[in-house]
Amino acid sequence: MTEYGSEDRHPFTSLLYLLFFCVIGSIAFTFIAVIVCFMIYGDDALTAITGGSTDTSILKIIQAFTSVGTFILPSIFFARHQSSSVKAYLKFNQTVDLKPIILAAAIVFAASPFIEWTIYLNQMMKLPSFLKGIEVWMKAQELKLEGLTKQLLLMKTPTDLLGNLLVIAIIPAIGEELLFRGCLQKILIKWTAHYHVGIWVAAVIFSAIHVQFYGFLPRMVLGALFGYLFFWSKNIWVPIVAHFINNGTAVVGAYIYQQRGESLDLIGKQEDISLASTIFSVILTGILGVVFYRSVNKRKDLSDEY
Repeated sequence: MTEYGSEDRHPFTSLLYLLFFCVIGSIAFTFIAVIVCFMIYGDDALTAITGGSTDTSILKIIQAFTSVGTFILPSIFFARHQSSSVKAYLKFNQTVDLKPIILAAAIVFAASPFIEWTIYLNQMMKLPSFLKGIEVWMKAQELKLEGLTKQLLLMKTPTDLLGNLLVIAIIPAIGEELLFRGCLQKILIKWTAHYHVGIWVAAVIFSAIHVQFYGFLPRMVLGALFGYLFFWSKNIWVPIVAHFINNGTAVVGAYIYQQRGESLDLIGKQEDISLASTIFSVILTGILGVVFYRSVNKRKDLSDEY
């Protein structure tokens, strides 16, 4: 029998439960997504899915369902398994204060030039010659996922924009923050007994799970940023909003590019990175981080359970 309210169980056991819920949810909702696509599009949907050349609308349905099944529902089930109150465990029970939300948004924008620099740095990555085969595979995987992303970002109408904001920004922001910050980060902090370690390990896993090797570094930095915003604020809505702003800005940017008749290839094209703007970004992000921390965290002991 499931024992609810078992926050004192060993972190490794909790991690296994979380992984179990994610695997079951992912399999179940991928299956449901395929059924839904089949009901809407008939045999063409199954042919497209198995052939690897999927219609954009089918891609969005599968993306939405798998995100819900892999991230959102497992987080809720896990929280219920860990605590008698899902809202309290995931920090949904906090009053939404506008000030930390605004500060979190400002931090995301302030950090953008530095994130761009990490993208440039990551794309310069070269593996040793004896790992040439792995590097070729990594680049092929990157190109495949890049093509899939561009396919998802194709937008002609405001309706397409709203659909992409839902599938690429809203659902991932809620789901990934619930799972990686609300659940995984909490487990890791308890396991390591150090919040910095827990936040960064969770950020590494968050980045690795996307399987985009040439975007690993910037996504890890973003994951850590969201992690600190959550740990300091003790409010899951703060990193959710920050995550949404990060993803939503990219979606809106892609829409504007297409409305101007410009190619989506320009989005991924790296321009010269100014050292001055990168340094200024780090300084401004640090200042805003201090302001954020002081405004939301009045306690001296950051090791308290959160």
